Order: sequence, then structure tokens, then C-alpha cells
Amino acid sequence: MKLFTLVVLLFSITWMSLPPAHSGLCGIDVVKAYSQNILGQNVGYYVKLTNNSSKTVDAVSWTANFYNNFEDSKGKKTGKWESGNFTSSAKPGESITDLEGAWVDGATKVFIKVTRVHFTDGTSCGK
Repeated sequence: MKLFTLVVLLFSITWMSLPPAHSGLCGIDVVKAYSQNILGQNVGYYVKLTNNSSKTVDAVSWTANFYNNFEDSKGKKTGKWESGNFTSSAKPGESITDLEGAWVDGATKVFIKVTRVHFTDGTSCGK
């Protein structure tokens, strides 16, 4: 039992010390994301996604995780992109670029985790 507890503890410590990273879902990959800082304050972020699925995408939602340069967590925000009157849906192979406003004190980096994807055929994946 002690060995099992030790293994679980070591796994937890290793998992918690992993550096932050982007995470895609259902063929939607995060190409890059970066925070927009003005006078030392984070006011928003840019995100670029690529549709590597075989379907056309009309909506994506995600969680933006903010960190400082020491990789200390500074907070989370949700974001989303949807096609509409001025924005067309993303066909397979196409990229999606979005700008989100988010005031997060002390944040210098942002990492995106895609949480939900909706396709034009009515199917979706994620929570």
C-alpha cells in the first residue's frame, strides 16, 4: 500500500509541474496564442486555430489559461468563435483567428484548451 501511495504522489507531483501547453479537440488544433499587453497590463489575447478535421466548423469554444513569466497561474477565462453574417465557417484545412478581450492582472502568457466544437452538419463534440 505504501508503494502505491508513493507512486500516486510522484505521478501527481510530476503532472502538476508540467509546463502549460495548448490543447486542441476533435481536429481543431491551437496553432498559437499570445497575450496583448498595454502598459504592462493584459487587456486581451489573440488565438489562431486550424481545422484539421474532415468537417466544416461553425463554432469553437475554449478556456484561456493565463500565466506570468514564472508560469504562476493568474486566472482563467472562456472564449468562443462562431461563424455568422460577417465570418464564414472554417472548411477543413482553414484557419480561424480571433481576438478576445480579457483583463487578467499580471498575465503575460496565455494557453488555450479547446473545450467544444460544433460542425455545420449539426454534430458537435466536447462538453
